[in-house]
Amino acid sequence: MYPMSSEKNLISPDVMRKNPFFGSFSHTQLTMILDTAPHISVKANTIIFSQGERFTGLYLILKGVIRFEHESEGEKFLVVELNENQSFGEEALFSGELCQATVTAVEDSEFLILDRELMLEIIRRSSPEEIIDIFSGLSKQVHTSKSREFEHVLEQLTLADKMEAEKQRALTEMVAGVSHEINTPLSVINTAVSVMARELASPKEVTLQRAADIAESLELIQRNVERAHRLVQDFKKVSVSQLVDQKELFDISEAVEETVHLVLVSLKRSQIGVNFVNRLAFEQKSWIGYRGALSQILINLLMNAERHAYPNGIGGVVDVTIELADDKNYRLVVQDYGNGIPRGNQTRIFEPFFTTGRSMGGTGLGLAIVHNLVTNVLKGQISVRTDVLKGTAFSVIFPRVLPE
Repeated sequence: MYPMSSEKNLISPDVMRKNPFFGSFSHTQLTMILDTAPHISVKANTIIFSQGERFTGLYLILKGVIRFEHESEGEKFLVVELNENQSFGEEALFSGELCQATVTAVEDSEFLILDRELMLEIIRRSSPEEIIDIFSGLSKQVHTSKSREFEHVLEQLTLADKMEAEKQRALTEMVAGVSHEINTPLSVINTAVSVMARELASPKEVTLQRAADIAESLELIQRNVERAHRLVQDFKKVSVSQLVDQKELFDISEAVEETVHLVLVSLKRSQIGVNFVNRLAFEQKSWIGYRGALSQILINLLMNAERHAYPNGIGGVVDVTIELADDKNYRLVVQDYGNGIPRGNQTRIFEPFFTTGRSMGGTGLGLAIVHNLVTNVLKGQISVRTDVLKGTAFSVIFPRVLPE
């Protein structure tokens, strides 16, 4: 249980009636609650209840925002957020309910706590009609609470499914780009092999020109085999890491460069070039982290630049930089010099389904996926700096040592 500080109640019955449950209570009953029930204040980030603890009563939120997070198999899921005049713990008035989520104050908050003992005392002093009203209101409140939680969880599951579909769509686009790009080295190899086959088809005098032609063909074959091999290897690393997202030890600068090269295959169609800048020293490159999450973040930021910074194939340049933000954190920066983000949209860019590029195939999930991966998987933070017609820079800062 969290440390509590109780204060004298200075609120009025009218404030309590803003919550539907207390709407049917008489003035006398509300006054009794205000005279008896504790008024509690907690600081931001205080855990009010941990998952599995027993609720002690109904909590009416007088001020602040409360977050419910359910933990399952090591992962946390947001269940719901409640704010002023809403309540939680209604079922504790019927029986000792176990908390199915960890309840945390997002900001400094205040509560009025109606426990079961006080509730029973109110019922003992009430008329039959008042008791019916109380239980009717409590039943509606429990139903509303459970419906709200169910709808929020359903929204989260639906969003998760759509985000996964969007990740697969990005991977599919990359497959198409790689398939097209790999045709070039294969065509060159095929031509070079034809030249060699023609020159070696029948015994002839080996002249300097014939030797030069054969040598040139061999060099072309070698160079394009290496190019095709690199494309396949880069794609294999990125695609496999998307499907099996496990912690692994790898060279973080090399992983960023591989992803850049792979996405660049698709960006070429829009006349976009990417400059990769590695500012990590050799001993700073080893990272035990999630290659798939890192690649997906970079893929989405680069595709976002293609769709919004340089739309309609106008072309441009994107700078991708990996460096240390400080001794404990990496910083990945994706900077374009395109359209920038209008001021009215800047606060909404990480919202699911918000997009100004629907006509260009945007779903409004690209940056929402980025934000989710940065904060939940990499345990980092993302910020954006933008000027209209001057460009946008996304900065992702995340730990060099990920917390367990």
